[in-house]
Amino acid sequence: MASVIEVLREEHRNITRLLQALEYQIDVFAEAGAPDYDVVGGVADYFLDYPDRCHHPKEDVVFAQLRQAHPKETAAIGDLAKEHRAIHEQAQQFRDTVNVLLNETDIARSAVVDAAHVFIEAERRHMRMEEERFFPLAERLLTRDSWQKVDAELIKRSDPLFGARVEEGFRKLSERLLAWEEECR
Repeated sequence: MASVIEVLREEHRNITRLLQALEYQIDVFAEAGAPDYDVVGGVADYFLDYPDRCHHPKEDVVFAQLRQAHPKETAAIGDLAKEHRAIHEQAQQFRDTVNVLLNETDIARSAVVDAAHVFIEAERRHMRMEEERFFPLAERLLTRDSWQKVDAELIKRSDPLFGARVEEGFRKLSERLLAWEEECR
């Protein structure tokens, strides 16, 4: 019934892994070290691709069903589509900053660190809201019929990084992430 919510939670766990890897690399960079720029750039690319093409559309379908059936209760969540646009803008700003850095254009180290922290915190805050308010509300209020409608509307695309088949553009990031997680163990 609410398997879509479990998929979304799994995607949040994967996003959390990426944010942790990014945060580690940014901490290295902040201390004047040499981060893994493939991880930094790959994470920035990922957040401009997967959430908007696959993750947020799933949430939007669930939210639309919830809003249609329970508009009063859904009002407490706010405008999810607006939040998704704001998160995309944060990701774009972060990617623009990373592009400046990777193109070896003069940029203050603090500007990169600040942009990363703003982006990371925005992502975490957004996911927290969904995990604490949106997902539980959907699980509590949506009926079996509503979930069937959600399932019928969803476009199936696997995650380009964490899916069964890693897309070519994310292969290097996947390898680096797995290596970094192994080092941390």
